[in-house]
Amino acid sequence: MVTVETLEALDLLIWLGSGVLAGDRARCNQSTVSRRVSQAESNLGLKLQRRGGQWHLSGNSLLVRMEREVHQLNRIHGHRPLRLQAPAWSQDHLLRPLPKNWIINPSDAPGSPHHCLDLLKERVVDACLATLPERPSSDDHRFTCFDLYRSPIHLVTLADSRVVDISSPTRLEIGSCCQIATFPFNPRAQKLFIQNFFQHHFQPEQAYAVAKQSQKEAVYFANSLILKTLRTTLPVVELDVAVPSHYVESLVVLHDNRNAPAIAELVDTLRRRIQDLSRSEEKLTPLL
Repeated sequence: MVTVETLEALDLLIWLGSGVLAGDRARCNQSTVSRRVSQAESNLGLKLQRRGGQWHLSGNSLLVRMEREVHQLNRIHGHRPLRLQAPAWSQDHLLRPLPKNWIINPSDAPGSPHHCLDLLKERVVDACLATLPERPSSDDHRFTCFDLYRSPIHLVTLADSRVVDISSPTRLEIGSCCQIATFPFNPRAQKLFIQNFFQHHFQPEQAYAVAKQSQKEAVYFANSLILKTLRTTLPVVELDVAVPSHYVESLVVLHDNRNAPAIAELVDTLRRRIQDLSRSEEKLTPLL
C-alpha cells in the first residue's frame, strides 16, 4: 500500500519530531519528507496531528500496523537502517561509533516526548535503551529486556552551590536547602520519576518545608555515564550522600524480534563496550 520511503518519512517524523531531522536520517530534504508524509496519510487514510509536542496519527490504525510490521522485517533483514532510541549519555559512551546498519535519535536534542515503549510497540523504532521508569514490567510479554549495566545514582550540584560546604549532608538537610532539577536530555518518563523520587526520599525539615523554591539550590541525579559527561562540560561536584537506589539500563526490543541476528549483534556490541568502559569506571557494573 505504501512504499518504504513513504512510511519511513512518516515514522521518522513521528519519532524525531522534526522534518529536518527526519530528512537527515532518510537522506532527503525537508520538503521531500513533507510530500512523502502527505502521501502516507492519503494512502493509509490517516491524519497526522501535533499535540503536546508529539506527532499523533488519527484514523483506522490497522493498516499502518500491518505495513509497519512488514517494513520492520525489511529493516531487520538488512534492507534499510534499523532505528535505535537511546539517551544522550549512552550515545556518548556506548554508541560511538554507531553499530553498523543502525540510525539513532540526536543526542543534542531534548529527550523524546514519546515513551520509548510506545515507539517500540508501534514498530516506529526497533530497539531502545531504557531507563528504569521506561522499562516494561516483568509480566509484559510483548517485550524482551537485556539488562546492560548497573550504576550508583550520584547526586550532583554546581561547584558554587552553598550545599557543597556541608560535609556529608544528610538527605534531610539536602531536602531542606535543595530542589531537584533535571537535564533537558532526560526522557520525559525519567524526569517525572526523578521528581517523585526526590520528594519521597529527600523530605525537608518541617521548618523549611514552606521555603520558597527560588531560595533553594538545584541538585541533579546522575548515573556514572552522565557524571562522566558532566565532568568534561560543567563544574559539578558530587555530594557525599547515599541515594537509596541504583540505576539500571536495559536494551528493550519486541519479543518477536529478540532472536534476530541484528539484535544479537547489537547486544554483543553493547556488552563488549560496557566491559571495556567498566575497566576505567569502577562504579559501573556490567550485567551479563
